[in-house]
Amino acid sequence: MKLNLKFAITLFFAFFTVIAKTQTSGIKTETNLTHKCGTKIPPAEWDTWFNKNVEIYQKRAAQNKTEQVSYTIPVIVHIIHGGQAVGSYPNISTAQVKSQIVALNKDFAGVGTNINNLASTGFSLVGAANCLVSFCLAQLDPNGNALSEPGIDRRNYNSNGWANPASMTTESAFFNLMDNTIKANTIWDPTRYFNIWVSDINSGIGILGYATLPNGSGLIGLTSVGTANDDGIWIWGRAFGTVGTATSPFNLGRTASHETGHWLGLRHIGGDPLNPSGDCNATDYCNDTPPQKGGYAGGANGQNYGSPTYPLFAGECGSVYGNMFMNFMDYTEDAVMYMFTPDQNTRIQTAMQNGYFRSQLSASSASLCSGIPNADILLDTILCIGKNINAINQSFGDEPLTYSWAATPSLGVTFSPSATVASPIMNFASVGMYTLTTTVSNSVGISINSIEVRLEECTGIPKNHTSVSSLNISPNPTNAYLKIDATQTSSEIKEIRIHNAIGQLIKEFSNVNVNELEINLSSYPDGIYNVIIVTNEGQMMKRIILSK
Repeated sequence: MKLNLKFAITLFFAFFTVIAKTQTSGIKTETNLTHKCGTKIPPAEWDTWFNKNVEIYQKRAAQNKTEQVSYTIPVIVHIIHGGQAVGSYPNISTAQVKSQIVALNKDFAGVGTNINNLASTGFSLVGAANCLVSFCLAQLDPNGNALSEPGIDRRNYNSNGWANPASMTTESAFFNLMDNTIKANTIWDPTRYFNIWVSDINSGIGILGYATLPNGSGLIGLTSVGTANDDGIWIWGRAFGTVGTATSPFNLGRTASHETGHWLGLRHIGGDPLNPSGDCNATDYCNDTPPQKGGYAGGANGQNYGSPTYPLFAGECGSVYGNMFMNFMDYTEDAVMYMFTPDQNTRIQTAMQNGYFRSQLSASSASLCSGIPNADILLDTILCIGKNINAINQSFGDEPLTYSWAATPSLGVTFSPSATVASPIMNFASVGMYTLTTTVSNSVGISINSIEVRLEECTGIPKNHTSVSSLNISPNPTNAYLKIDATQTSSEIKEIRIHNAIGQLIKEFSNVNVNELEINLSSYPDGIYNVIIVTNEGQMMKRIILSK
């Protein structure tokens, strides 16, 4: 929340490039649906434990003794209903559940809806983090039986003798029913599954969702910290997913992104506890999220509400760029929130490494998430404007697969016959750098792969930069070490990126400037990996197998 000195100085000198502060966005007085989060504020013991682990992670990262790790988290969604037909509220449809998983994966990868808007804000200096966390719908129940609906557990409160969650008229009564009865009787092993509960709620309570924070050794029993009986998040059925009963302005899946952020150790960007006195001392323990008192649409407690436009200086605390209302941990509507920051990602990585339940989740994905897709694209990195371009799509996973392509910036880029086929024909109208992103999904999960390309004015036939014959990668399969050798070619290795089978970046080497390199993969699980090598001639990709 409080800016570090380097970031503050950067913002100060950028002041004169931003719209004058006198042209502020005033406090909005219209009535909005309240984006109220019911996540409880953790006690001081939790803050001490978690922040100490964040400091350890940061120190090790500064000494190159640790690196960010990619995690795959199996999800089980417990749908609490009263006997309605599947697809009739609150017994939401399978499609609605799948749409939420897609939204979660895009948001945590930093490529979610409206992320392009970041480029027009001062917060592009901070950048949206790829948190290296992805979610898949579990294929098996705790006994190893295949689920007829991957990732879904439907529970009828009537047949189980529970009260209707929507019949609770106070917040405390709702929490008591949900935590002590429904969660306690439906939770699946939180060391293997990320538990999400979805139900209706009395609209007078006004809660969209709530989460439990990561548990650590010796912290069981603390308020708001997840236990074996309640760990996970709860989401209102009308704020879950992007289709079906998802209702505007909370119909882009961002309530789950917000609560999953808490579940992974994040605090509200306006600080906790929320401060109606409106001071600037509350903190979320992140140096790249600017201090704010809130103030938009009545949010005088550190959080902003509604749908503000950039720049927003209502209730800010001296930041040149105003409030970071587009952060997932604010209270704004779904369409205007679209980013986590690098410091928030540090907390997420810390949670996955140190949380008692979190640290064991990714290991269970090997059996619970089998068949997840892998987005695998082969494409030149130097392309010609005005010419038809066809990428080689090598994506795989359990059929059927669905595809979605996007370009950033998007102006002048076309996909034919559409952006939802496996290998569209692409055409670029302007020279410059672009990021191409393909999203591949199936009933199990989603994989996202991005590649940077440069569009040039070309004469004649452009050189083929995607040939892999000039590089030697051995041994393949390998049991630990991988040698990349370009000594027999004119190429010089500049950058290497290694992605796992679901498209997550697990290792990255930049400014290499050598002809050969040896990489140790012994700490990673067996499986298929994609190695992307950037040379002075272009970008190349090879698939390797790790088998110990």
